[in-house]
Amino acid sequence: MTARETKKVVAEMKAFTKQLTPVTAKEFLVKAGISTSDGKLAKSYRQDV
Repeated sequence: MTARETKKVVAEMKAFTKQLTPVTAKEFLVKAGISTSDGKLAKSYRQDV
């Protein structure tokens, strides 16, 4: 990835995160597999397993 492409991706990610609401943030984390639907961290992100 070039420096220009990296800057573009970072700008897009910043814009995306600014428009997130708590509900859409939770939906995103669940869809990405980071969180479960009940709000807990997914197994692969926890240290207690």
